[in-house]
Amino acid sequence: MSRLPAASVMLVVLTLGVQAHAPAAVPVWIAASRCNGQTIDEAAARVRDYEHRGVAGSSAELLARFGGVAEIIATMSEEREILDSICSSDAERAPFFIHIAATSALALALEGDIAAKLNAACPAAAKAFPTMMLADAWLALANVVNGQNGTVPESFNDLIPKIQSRAQTVGLILPAWADTSAYWRDQIHAAAKKAVATCPSPSPGPSFSPSERKSLRIVRK
Repeated sequence: MSRLPAASVMLVVLTLGVQAHAPAAVPVWIAASRCNGQTIDEAAARVRDYEHRGVAGSSAELLARFGGVAEIIATMSEEREILDSICSSDAERAPFFIHIAATSALALALEGDIAAKLNAACPAAAKAFPTMMLADAWLALANVVNGQNGTVPESFNDLIPKIQSRAQTVGLILPAWADTSAYWRDQIHAAAKKAVATCPSPSPGPSFSPSERKSLRIVRK
């Protein structure tokens, strides 16, 4: 959960003290100040750092990195909901949502890289987990593109090849933007779950929802 900068918190306190006679104005000021990209920028910086590190390291280090990337993905989902409720117009929300989609997509791609390394002992899982995560990443980008009538944000230009090259590696065919949907993603997930189920010694994957953890597993060495 993100927090307001210390300076903003102090200013809110001062505002509450000076304008105690007009409390109705305070929530509006706080909401307006929270409609910003600070949390997204911090998450994006963390993702770039993880990208720089790659998949080198011990299993313990990779698991810790996997958890860190998963936390970023969860934070971005939460941040989107916060900004959707706080920002006053679609024009204000749009650039933030584009940045969230790009940050989430790259994080998902990196999470797939780490999952593949952690699951090297079971080739089926080493392929299935990145496939699911790349499908999620592609859908995150497609939702933005389709919401803009097919216009691809410039900030996606460097990211798209990263998703495409990884998808090619695991044999995932990425559909056109207009054909990318939650239904397509769900079909990819369903097939991948069946593949993961063939692996021995299953244990829950740390980045999935409770319902998915029942059927998805990460196989560790």
